[in-house]
Amino acid sequence: MQAASPGSSPALPKLLLYLLAVMLGGALLAVPLFHLGKAAHGWLSTPAWQEVGAAKWLLKEIERAHFTRYFNRAVLVCAIALIWPFLRWVRLDRSLLPAWRPFRDGIQQWVLCFLLASGLLLALGFIFFKLGAYQLHPRPPWFKFGEPLTAALGAGIVEEFFFRSLLLGLLLRTMSTRSALIACTFVFALVHFLKPPEGWQIDDAAVTWNSGFLVLMQIAAGFGDVQFLLAEFATLFAVGWVLAQVRMQTGALWAGIGLHGGWVFGLKYFSALTNYNSGWLPWIGPNLKIGLAPLLMVIFTGWIVARLLRAR
Repeated sequence: MQAASPGSSPALPKLLLYLLAVMLGGALLAVPLFHLGKAAHGWLSTPAWQEVGAAKWLLKEIERAHFTRYFNRAVLVCAIALIWPFLRWVRLDRSLLPAWRPFRDGIQQWVLCFLLASGLLLALGFIFFKLGAYQLHPRPPWFKFGEPLTAALGAGIVEEFFFRSLLLGLLLRTMSTRSALIACTFVFALVHFLKPPEGWQIDDAAVTWNSGFLVLMQIAAGFGDVQFLLAEFATLFAVGWVLAQVRMQTGALWAGIGLHGGWVFGLKYFSALTNYNSGWLPWIGPNLKIGLAPLLMVIFTGWIVARLLRAR
């Protein structure tokens, strides 16, 4: 645990300004990126490129990309472009990074938490299926684990390194432990909540210079939907709180990476197998991260993990 440094300036206001700059930059960049994609579509549609494998794949990706996808990519570009100035601004140093050794104990924690998180979440999904909240796809891809595993590893490693290593370390410099945990968890939930509602789109023909700001307005409107806040934001907050507590309990990222990856794997794999039958909110949502039932499962999983890690 890092002690607060007397000469350090508060990191939370700087982080919120960074997030604001990323979202506004994404809103401005989304429209040029959208037009660039449409121009690339026309270029790749020529006969000279139609037989090239990579060009065919890129053409299909562009054809199914709506404006909100360009907005998401624009936000990602801005986040990457501004991360280095932000890290210099907050004076990043190696003292923020948690321990990685001993590797053997870390791997054991990762495996235990991954299996527990994914297993309990998929068990919850099975209960939802038996209740009639979900139905199987006509041809469910039972053995296609590649995409869920890739997403699990990517999200687990990258997000835990950023949120529970760099961000939490920065906040612990100038805040009490409890305040730092709450702030880190709130930012984690906020970042994952900053997306337009499911199914909302802007027609390609209706895209104008201010379309990116229309997306921001839709994101902001989500905070006015009490049922949606209870169903999704509360679950995201619980996930972030459990991961932060595990990070503080172990002093490392292994268990958090396992939990995070397990939840992502369970979510992606179950979504690939099933379709949601509407009308079950606020208890059961259109995926396994939305709803009060997933919220309770996240809290239950965190309680089990805390006891197991304490015993070990």
